[in-house]
Amino acid sequence: MGRTWELASIAGMLDEAIGGAGCVVGLVGPPGIGKSRIVREATTRATEREVDVFTAFCESHTSDLPFHAASALLTAAMDIAGLDKAAARAGVRSRVPDVDADDLLLLDDLLGIADPAAATPSIEPDARRRRLTGLLDAALTARNRPTVFVIEDVHWIDEPSEALLTRLVEVAPETPTVILLTYRPEYRGTLANVQGAQTITLRPLNASQTTALTSELLGRHSSVHDLVEHIADRAAGNPFFAEEIVRDLAERGVLEGVRAKYTCCADLADIRVPATLQAAIAARIDRLGPAAKRTLSAASVIGTRFNPDLLDGLGVTPVFDELVAAELVSHVQVSPHDEYAFKHPLIRTVAYEAQLKSDRVELHRRLAAVIAAQGCGDEKAAQIAEHVEASGDLRTAFDWHMRAGQWLTNRDIAAARSSWQRARQVADRLPADEPNRQSLRIEPRTLLCASAYRGRGRIDESGFDELRELCEQAGDRRSLAIAMSGMLVTMTLLNQHRTASRLAAEQVQIVESLDDPTSTVNLLLGAITAKIHVGEVDEAMRLAQHAIDTADGDVTIAEVVTGSVPLAQATVLRGLARCCLGRRGWRADLDAANELARHGDSATQVIVLCYPLGMLLLNGALRADDALTAAAHRAWRTAEQLSDDFSLSMAGFAYSAASLAQTGHADIAGAGLLENVIEATERQGNLFGLLTAQIALARYQTEVGALDAAITLSRTLVEDTFGAGEMVLRGPAVAAVVEALLQRGTDDDVCEARSLVDRLTAAPTEPGFVLFDLPLLRLRALLARSDGDDAGYRAFRDQYRSAAKKLDFQGHLALADAMA
Repeated sequence: MGRTWELASIAGMLDEAIGGAGCVVGLVGPPGIGKSRIVREATTRATEREVDVFTAFCESHTSDLPFHAASALLTAAMDIAGLDKAAARAGVRSRVPDVDADDLLLLDDLLGIADPAAATPSIEPDARRRRLTGLLDAALTARNRPTVFVIEDVHWIDEPSEALLTRLVEVAPETPTVILLTYRPEYRGTLANVQGAQTITLRPLNASQTTALTSELLGRHSSVHDLVEHIADRAAGNPFFAEEIVRDLAERGVLEGVRAKYTCCADLADIRVPATLQAAIAARIDRLGPAAKRTLSAASVIGTRFNPDLLDGLGVTPVFDELVAAELVSHVQVSPHDEYAFKHPLIRTVAYEAQLKSDRVELHRRLAAVIAAQGCGDEKAAQIAEHVEASGDLRTAFDWHMRAGQWLTNRDIAAARSSWQRARQVADRLPADEPNRQSLRIEPRTLLCASAYRGRGRIDESGFDELRELCEQAGDRRSLAIAMSGMLVTMTLLNQHRTASRLAAEQVQIVESLDDPTSTVNLLLGAITAKIHVGEVDEAMRLAQHAIDTADGDVTIAEVVTGSVPLAQATVLRGLARCCLGRRGWRADLDAANELARHGDSATQVIVLCYPLGMLLLNGALRADDALTAAAHRAWRTAEQLSDDFSLSMAGFAYSAASLAQTGHADIAGAGLLENVIEATERQGNLFGLLTAQIALARYQTEVGALDAAITLSRTLVEDTFGAGEMVLRGPAVAAVVEALLQRGTDDDVCEARSLVDRLTAAPTEPGFVLFDLPLLRLRALLARSDGDDAGYRAFRDQYRSAAKKLDFQGHLALADAMA
């Protein structure tokens, strides 16, 4: 009733999808406005036209359960619901043939049908998402049959599912697919903002439409004539409310008969109409018989959909006939197992909240035990944690939240951090006399701080200061040092180099006081990095050498927070420090580090190669040749398949920088990749990666003659390096703007260029720091040439070439040769 235009619009979109042009439709409106009703009508019409329909439901209590919505939708699409795991795996393989074996294992894991005997691929969570997205893209694109995918109540979607399904939704218009999303107006997530999606906002029915609907529900008997307006006024355009009022009146005996054929047995003045939709539902639930009410209460703890076996496990003998007759639940599946569902999410909410707290707590406790007894390992840990916490057993809930975080670490780091945040909240609620309460409060906070850079959050939201206080009270120096290692990486990525250096000095004292080889080798890496970027390279050299000596060649010393083969990372940092100081052996360190990294995982191999490579190319220490560019290309491809987003951006920059340095402005593909890296680092909040990539972009802009853009950009980059105290990229940033200014060549440009050269010259550095020396010689030569001082130009050029040759900085040497 009153939704003719909306249904016609969806029908038109379905016609287009059958013709090959898919679309995405968002149905938006408050509870009870008719979103699900329109979906039912649309999917019925689709089924009548032999269009495949697959549906998933998001629920309020599953919004913290990672991949719940994605798994539900894909399970439906693969037609494997109710199958045992072996049969489900076979079904998946029959529907997605010719897929990489590791990708199939990832899909099995996502769907909860993994073979326990199969080894899980060693793939970072971000790479998992990329590979699964690619697999789903390919599967959707390959579908020839018109299909409707429905995701209901998206406002309750879990974040990992939202990230995974967003790409699926984005590719839908290229396929014969309609994706129907329903959500409430407050939802602002990515699925509500897909480019090209159609949004249909369901407004309340107008007065005449509400009256017509109510009249249709009641019938035409004269006794209900006056009641129509009364109900319509109270429903205020909400069709579900109107239906519930009618059901309530029928159950109370005010109305007699059946739908559309009611008679009224009371005077209008004596009829009490429920004040709210929730009140109407609550009154109807209250009139149920004891067995039906117990069934409904237990079902509300389980979720929107439930089955008799699970209710039996809770000690409840299910009674469905009365609930179905009352239109509170529906029988939605018969084969292979019976399944029921609440007719509307609000019914479940009211049933849940209407219970005595003690009864609800006991049901949560039983449900947690039932799920745990199913032997699903830790894949259900997050779900069990929710129920155990709701049962009031905080100590056990803490353990389950931590188990969930551990299981999710290699699947979705954001979801893992969410579990640790829940564990932190639970630990804080433990009674003061709980044994080990202090250590329980420290443990999740340590993991959150250690992984802060992967959470893409703000430092002031990390809880580090609170953790520091807890660790000091407990005398737990090691946890504090671990947390500091993550904070140092976060500060580096945020270009907070001076702050990072101060924290590094504090962390070094703590680590050295621990006198523990494993801590020394693993936890000093962030401090070494911080010291290099702030220009305290002698200290970085000392720390790197200390870590290398402590490792004594052992490539197996590793911790979760630092990744594999920290010895390789310490060695590459020593090489970078040696290069900054112009000391021999830096190339040998880079080579040795890459050999050591072969003992570790893909992320370590990518980082060890690409982290120094991009910076050393910008600083002219390395020169791009076929071998170096090929190595960077391999690392980039490896990162695409196996590494996290940060490593992928790092590798993408290294490859694009090498490619552009080797082939120049003609390399359109390299420039395109550089733009992609810039977009990715902005999205990640990786300001250091963004700074590095934008310096390369400014150089490229100068090469192609976009001098105004290059100057505007590189001016900002210079201020960023000076403001943040960053020393490794300061020389390249100044060189980028000075060279662009001199090419543009106005009097003001030359004056500004000279001022920038003087500013870099005056920047304080440690004795032996050489990264400014070579660019300053080159820039002085270019300034002399702009002044018409040929003798000065030749003198600075020759000094430049001599210094580049002495330091074996091949990139600068090539530039010096070109100046001849």
